[in-house]
Amino acid sequence: MSPQQIVAVGARLLAAWLVVHLPGQINQFYFFISTGVDANSASLLVFTGCALVVEILLILSLWFFPLIIAQKLLGASSVEPPAPASPDLWLGMGCALIGLWVLTTSVPALLLNLYALIGVTDRYAEVNSLRHDLRHSVLYNAAEVAIALWLILGARGFRELYWWAQNAGIRKSGD
Repeated sequence: MSPQQIVAVGARLLAAWLVVHLPGQINQFYFFISTGVDANSASLLVFTGCALVVEILLILSLWFFPLIIAQKLLGASSVEPPAPASPDLWLGMGCALIGLWVLTTSVPALLLNLYALIGVTDRYAEVNSLRHDLRHSVLYNAAEVAIALWLILGARGFRELYWWAQNAGIRKSGD
């Protein structure tokens, strides 16, 4: 299998995982926001509907165009049969897949916490505590999104750190 085919299989697996978790995410968006935020039901339904449409579009694009996505992530492949993949390439593909997985779990949580933080009103007894917790959640989710994007877009520093840690303390023959 070429690296593009492997990433395409990973993209389809990600699409299947998103389909399985879609009902729970929509439930979380709607019911968590409706109980924790003083918002009218029309804006809540629009927000939930937009999140549903975006996720369905993402699922469909991952399912129907996995090779195009893989070529964008890894670059175009030649017509010749692929040479055996280097361990660095496998590590890069693994980092990209882990980044995609982290991104799919952290973006919905980030949007949910941002929406809740914006909609918190003073009718709650412990508003300051709620705002404080939501700010920490937003910062945590934003850090997760940043790490996921770093893993997806290359993570060269991570790969170098991994190879250094794997070879630390091993003497080279010329030393």
